[in-house]
Amino acid sequence: MKKQILFAATYCMLFSNALFAAVDLRIDNAIILNPVDKHQVNIISNHWIAIQNGKIIKVSNARKKPRAKTVVDAKDKYLIPGLTDSHVHLKTMPGLLASDPNAKQMQKAFLQRQGRNYLYYGVTQVIDPSNTASGIADFMANVPAPNAFFCGAMPVYQGYNAEGLSYAKLHHHKPYFIAQHNDPTHELTPSQVHSHQGSQPLERMRSDGASCAKLYFEDGFGENSNIPLIYQGDARRLTESAKAIGLPSMAHANAVDMQQLAVDANVDIMAHGLWNWLTPNINQATNVLPPTVKAVLDSIIEKDIAYQPTLTVMDSLAKVTDSTFSFTEEYQTVLPSPVIAWYQSEPGRWFFKEMNQGWGSMSNQKKVAKLKRIFSQGQLALNYLYKNDATLLLGSDTPPAPTYTSQPGLSTYKELTMMHQAGVGLASLLSAATINNAKAFSLDDRYGSVAVNKIANLLLLNSDPLKSVSAYNDIDSVIVNGTMIKRATLHINALGAR
Repeated sequence: MKKQILFAATYCMLFSNALFAAVDLRIDNAIILNPVDKHQVNIISNHWIAIQNGKIIKVSNARKKPRAKTVVDAKDKYLIPGLTDSHVHLKTMPGLLASDPNAKQMQKAFLQRQGRNYLYYGVTQVIDPSNTASGIADFMANVPAPNAFFCGAMPVYQGYNAEGLSYAKLHHHKPYFIAQHNDPTHELTPSQVHSHQGSQPLERMRSDGASCAKLYFEDGFGENSNIPLIYQGDARRLTESAKAIGLPSMAHANAVDMQQLAVDANVDIMAHGLWNWLTPNINQATNVLPPTVKAVLDSIIEKDIAYQPTLTVMDSLAKVTDSTFSFTEEYQTVLPSPVIAWYQSEPGRWFFKEMNQGWGSMSNQKKVAKLKRIFSQGQLALNYLYKNDATLLLGSDTPPAPTYTSQPGLSTYKELTMMHQAGVGLASLLSAATINNAKAFSLDDRYGSVAVNKIANLLLLNSDPLKSVSAYNDIDSVIVNGTMIKRATLHINALGAR
């Protein structure tokens, strides 16, 4: 009997030691803010979390804690999931002029710093809706960087995101483009044509590791209608085929008629806010949505189409157009001084000149005012969706064009602040940046909340994001794949001027 008791005691001791072997990181005493749905955040106090091999392995309030290689006392700090920016473009430096003599050098330096820029503002996951597996690998090669994902972009011949490309070049540069009847298919081999027909592009992007499929509903900017559209029947078949193989479908659309087409095609994610109402002379003081706009928004709510407001798009375009714009101190967190100087130089202001063309005799002040009015229309649409329980996503569309006012990380933070200014509550804002994005892109088994077996991509904040949106700019540390990084080391000054 004594031998049995001794054996049992020895077994328990060995089991206990195995269970509480040293982990990589343990965070004690943090106030954990854990989003559970699109409006609700659980507040967990007096718990510790253990991280091993880049994953959360324990969230507990047990008195006995595992030994850890690194222990962080996070008393009076707030622990949240890392943010997901689900609409970024990772390939090119914003506003870079390809013909500039220093373009290659500036592009290389940008690629080296952009991952740190995102991390500086708490973005630990990014989704590029128009990229490839190799492009994502290139981005993540410049460490430290957020975990990155991509969507397969499916433009049509001469359509948006494919304008000016010959059919042969379209096949090369847009590997998932959609072939339609009347295309000049004679420019490709039969096997190449087949690879762009039916569900073939979807199957290939899924095999390549895409997180969604992107369709384009854009017939022209403003009230123009000069860009070919995908046939509506093809769009519906593609969204159905994507759903069948587990791929969410995303729609580029920002005008009321284009978003209606996207809704009718049964997309899962609307990749832009509804700022283009195609209705002139709207009285903003009334805060009344035109019937056509309200009808589209009601359909988005009814079908539970996840919605990216991308408010920073119109904000950044207004700033680029504004002759009085100057780089504020916040830009100096992500941009080295030589780059700011280039943006302010004659060659660097090329997009400012382009944005100020085609307005007739309108003054610069009135141009900016018009763009700001369009921006406010996007805010009104967002406010309506929020008040009617729509699913909102954080997506900054960085950069939406060659806009040097839209910079990695900083634009994500600006998007958060603008969403809040439009009326989105702070709990819902946290969910939009975390669990909502994770669910929309089928990444919620790995990201979006503080839970066992999820990737340890987390933020340690000095202040409470449920009390102020400025908490997202008050970061103590960023944790990426289980590695804790002090925010100060991600500042552009720590990287050096490049």
